[in-house]
Parts: sequence; C-alpha cells; structure tokens
Amino acid sequence: MDVGPGSAHARVAAGEDAEDLLVFVDRLAAAAQDEPTTARAREQIGAVVRAGSTPPGLRRLAEALAASVAEVPPAQRHPADDPTSVVPAMRSTALVVLDEAGPAEVATAVSALVADGRRVVVTAETDAELDEVRIGVATGRTVDALPDIPHAELRELRRLLATSTAAARARAGQDLPAADALPSADEVRRLCEQALRSGRPDDEVTVVPALLARVEPDRREAVTSIARCVTARLDALGSRRQFPWEWELLGHLIHTRHRATFDRTQEDVAQAATIVHARRNAPPVTFQGPLSSDAVDLLCNYYEFLESGGRTRAYFRPTVQRDVQPVLRRIRVADREPVTAPDVLRVLDHLELTERMGRIVAGCTEMGVPAPRGPGDLSALAERLVLVANAARSVGALRHDVLFLATDSPLSVPDVDSAARVSAAILDYAENGSAAEAEHRLGLLADQLADRAAVTVTAPEHRRAVDALRRYDADAYEEAVDALGAARRELRDEVRRTTLLRRLRATAPALAAAWDELHERDSGSYGLACFTRSDVLLGTLPAPDSADVVVVVGAAQLGVERLLLTAVAPRMIAVVAPDEQPEGSPSLLSVLQRAAALVIRGRTTDSGPTARVVQFNPAARAAGAVSAVGQAGA
Repeated sequence: MDVGPGSAHARVAAGEDAEDLLVFVDRLAAAAQDEPTTARAREQIGAVVRAGSTPPGLRRLAEALAASVAEVPPAQRHPADDPTSVVPAMRSTALVVLDEAGPAEVATAVSALVADGRRVVVTAETDAELDEVRIGVATGRTVDALPDIPHAELRELRRLLATSTAAARARAGQDLPAADALPSADEVRRLCEQALRSGRPDDEVTVVPALLARVEPDRREAVTSIARCVTARLDALGSRRQFPWEWELLGHLIHTRHRATFDRTQEDVAQAATIVHARRNAPPVTFQGPLSSDAVDLLCNYYEFLESGGRTRAYFRPTVQRDVQPVLRRIRVADREPVTAPDVLRVLDHLELTERMGRIVAGCTEMGVPAPRGPGDLSALAERLVLVANAARSVGALRHDVLFLATDSPLSVPDVDSAARVSAAILDYAENGSAAEAEHRLGLLADQLADRAAVTVTAPEHRRAVDALRRYDADAYEEAVDALGAARRELRDEVRRTTLLRRLRATAPALAAAWDELHERDSGSYGLACFTRSDVLLGTLPAPDSADVVVVVGAAQLGVERLLLTAVAPRMIAVVAPDEQPEGSPSLLSVLQRAAALVIRGRTTDSGPTARVVQFNPAARAAGAVSAVGQAGA
C-alpha cells in the first residue's frame, strides 16, 4: 500500500480530489482477495464519496497515514498528556487501540461511551465474540441494528430528550392560544394608559370624553376637525418664551380686544411688504425739501397724464405739468428729477410706503407688538401676524362649538391655555376614546382571551395574560405574552419529542423505553450500543452520521480490508485481547500503528492503574510500516 509523499493519501488529506480517496478505498479492499462483503462495502463507500459526502473516519485515517510519511516528523507524544481512558480519548482522538482488553474491559469501555452519549457500533467476526462483550453492557440501550429512522430525526430526538424538563413535559395537555389570537401589546398598552387616566370631575380630561360620548358622530367629527386646526395653529406659533407677543396678542384677539387695530395693521403690513418686495431693485427716492399737502394728488394726476399718452413740454406746458413742477423739483430718483411715468410711480410707492409705515408703527404700539425697525422687517412681521390671525380664528371656532356641544355643557374656553387643553382632550378622545371605553375594551379582550382554552387545560402564562388585562397592567401583559411564546416552543418540542419517541419505539422498543426512563429522571446521556457482525455491517453500511464510534473486537486477527469499517463512524477503537498475538503485516493493527493510533492498555500485570497509555516502539513501527507498504500494495 503506497503511502508516500505523493500518494493518494496525501492528496486526499490536502482535499485535492475525491477520486484519490476512492483509490485509497480500492487498495484497502484489494487485501480481501475478492471477498463479496468487502466488495459491497467498497461500492457503498464509492457511492457516498461520489455523492459528495466523504466518510470522516476514512478521511481521518488517510490523513494520519499521510502525516506518517511527511518530511516533517510528527510532534513527540508525551504519555503523561495522553488520555488514560476511552471516553476522553474519543473526545480528542480518532484512532485508538485498546490493548490487552478482555470482554469485561471492552464492555466497561462501551458502557462508558454510551453513558457519555455516544452512538457505539460494536462489531466482531463472530456472534460469540459479540455476546461475550454484550453480557457486560447495561441492558436497555443495546440493539442488534441501528434504529430504522433517519439519523437526523434520531439526533433531533436525542437533543429534545436532553433539553426537555419536567415543566415542558407538563405542557402535553395544555391548550395554548396562537400568537395571532393575542391582543396586540401596543393596543393593550394604549388602552391601559387610557383606562388609568384620572382627573378632577370638572377638568377637560374628564368632561370632554363625557360630552363627546353623547354627541352624534357627524357633530363629533366636526369638533375634532376644529381641534386639529387649533392644535396645528398653536404649534405653528412656536413657544411662548420665544414668541411672547404673539401669544399675548392672541389672548386679546379671542376676546375681540384690538380687533379693528389688528385688522388695519395686518392690511398695512401686507401692502407695505408687497411694495418693498416689488421695488426691491428700484432706484432710491430722496427729497430736497418738504412737500406740499397736495403733493400726492398732483403726482397722481401727473402719472395718469403720462400713462394716457401725455408728453412733457418745455414751452406751452399743460396745466398738469405746470402744477406738479414745484413738487418734482424737490424730489430725486437716483439723482434725477422724476419726469417719466416709472419714476413718478416709484415716488408714489415710496410715499405710500412711508404713510403705511407710520400707521404700522402706531398700530403695533397700540397692540403691544414690537414695531418694525424698517421696511426689511415687514415680511417677517406679516408672516407672524398671519399665524396669529389663523390661530385666533381657530380658537374662536372652538369656543363657539364647545359652548354648544350640549345644553348643560359645563365646558368653556376662556383663554388660549384652556383652548389648547380642550383641543388635546378632544384629539385624545378621538384617538383613544374615554377611560370608561378603554376599561370596557380591556374587559372584553380579557374575556375573549380567557375563552381561548378550557379552564382545565389553561396554561399559567395564559392565566397571567388574562389577569394582566383585567388589572390594566401593560408590562405584566407583555411579560405574559413573551412567556406564552416560550411555552409554545416548549409544547412544540414536547409534541415533536413524543412523535419521534413513538417512531423509535416501533423499531427499537427497548432503547426507546431506556431513553424515556432516563428522560423521566432528567438524568443520563442518550447513547446506544449496536452489536453486529463485521460481515453484516460491511454488507450494509449505515447512513452517514449514524454512529459516533465503531469498536472492532478481535482486531489482532483482522486484515487491512477491515479498515473499511472506519466508514461506519468518525472514530475507531481496535480491541486486542490479552495474550492475543497480532497477525503479521500487513494487518489492521499494523496500519493503525503506522497511523500513530493512541494505545490504551486495558489490563496490566502490575498493581498500577487499570488503564495507561503505551507508546509503540518507533523502530518497530517504522519496520512494520515498510512491510505494510509492500504487502498491502500488492
């Protein structure tokens, strides 16, 4: 068997080609001299490899053999660091030789592996050898064949058995409500907050819901629309601290104080702002003296004269031109006398702006509003006055509608603050309803949730959710909903565990009973031991991931072809009986020796520990390796 640096083993270890592993399998099988069982095993392994699933036991054997011929020598093994028993060895080592181990020692090792949760396949050439070992293994978790259920389901069953608790088992008879049958946590929190609201009998929080509950839907919707406008327009004003005069003026306007002055001032500000915006790029206007009282009329007549097609003359001037001439001499538009229609219009706009600015300052002073420092402040002032006017109209409408909500309505809106509170109360009612309605809704939800299951099959988490709804406790309800989610997962796992255990009981009743007993005690690991002859095992190899360890009894008398048993499980234990002399190379033991398999002595002649690690003689291993290469490769 060629295991040199360029051999198939090295290439398989490097992961280059699955075909190289098939070559390795063929060379192992070639030592059987056309044994039908070995041929069937080779065909099955080939099918698995070609399907893209490499048996991990075979791969590890190939890697170990490749490492044995590497140019770099393997790290020195220190016996003190090696495991001294089979269970820890199987956690870190793939290949183990159990030397000088009789049936009792093998049974002890198998029992320990089963107790560790391993799926162990014990194989030998004869039934007698298997029976000698089986007698010493604890009954219940031993089978003659691996359970005839998919290995994925068996693995799932073992996980469910290991993680199941007494509380989970108690859920078998419970009826849990589905997640979509539970009231929304957000809705419950909103209703709880609404139900727990309390106020004085005469405040808005209490009075508004009581009034609106008696109003017709159309009327209620109209009041709600006005409340939305009030809230939006009060928000648009900004904070009182930042805009104090707006809020103070609004308070006056809703009681009709300064109403006429406000309307005039708002009109003047709007017109003046329009003039400033329209003439923002016009030339400046200056005066070289005071104008007469009729200057504006004269300028208007002159502008109309020019616009109607009139022409200025140096001689025989029209009356309109002669009358306005003294006024024009005192005015300059960009250092020139206004003689054209655009210049005259610019002068008229300037005079109108000056007049309006005077009225604006007077109106602002009367209302307590900061007067604009110049034309540049008019645009901002116009915007703020519009906001105040809009808010005043909305508050006025709210005061009117609230006053006539009911003939015995105790609600009033005497000021801006009360308008804000009433609007908020109306909108809150429109969105959430009243406290009484919230209490009724929560009670209805609690009754509906309680009816989801009969009292005898109601889970504790279900009852906690119902109680939380009746207590208006949103936090407790959310905790109960989360607990119900965990309970549903436990119930689902419990149902699945029962189903899988029933399937296992149909094929391996004793194993199912043993696992169920361990599960009831909440103790133990869910391993098993399968006893089957080597020819039967190789004739029908188990599916991948069906076993964890394969124990080969009587390994000293086996040939190289029995290394195909590494395809059964990721780990192999080769058992050598006391005083049993190994066959000459090549053999199963000689190849394991070359692969640096860990040796654990099961029986000793001295009074020391009952199990210890023994190193192979390096020289003997090298000699055996050369012999193995020559024979197995033939």
